[in-house]
Amino acid sequence: MKDLMKNNKPFLLAIIVLILLASFACKALTPTAAAPTPDYIFPEVTTPLKIEPASLPKGELGVDYEVEIRVSDNITPINSVFLSEDTLPAGLELVFVDGDDSFTIRGVPEETGSFTFTVFVSCVGTMVSGQTGQMEYTLIVE
Repeated sequence: MKDLMKNNKPFLLAIIVLILLASFACKALTPTAAAPTPDYIFPEVTTPLKIEPASLPKGELGVDYEVEIRVSDNITPINSVFLSEDTLPAGLELVFVDGDDSFTIRGVPEETGSFTFTVFVSCVGTMVSGQTGQMEYTLIVE
């Protein structure tokens, strides 16, 4: 039996090598389908944001003030809201919660006067720039 195994070793080795070569040849010669190219081109959103109200109610010195400013016609959620360099009267602040479609100006005004500022809003972009909008307000505190 040992003699039979000794004499057939080269033959068995040759068969194994041929099987492996045939396997690799089949893989190499089999055409593979090209991966489809994904269509990642998204059209730019041109719908303007709608920011309401158009004007702010008057405030009174030392009296609680709160106004909700709503944003609509947005395709994606709002991701930032900020004010121009002009500021709100002392005692008031802009409050925005990420993802909400509105924000508030609230607090207790500590000074009187006419305060003009611009609110800037931007939305999340998906493979393109998100929508943006702005609204100029004048807040009168008596």
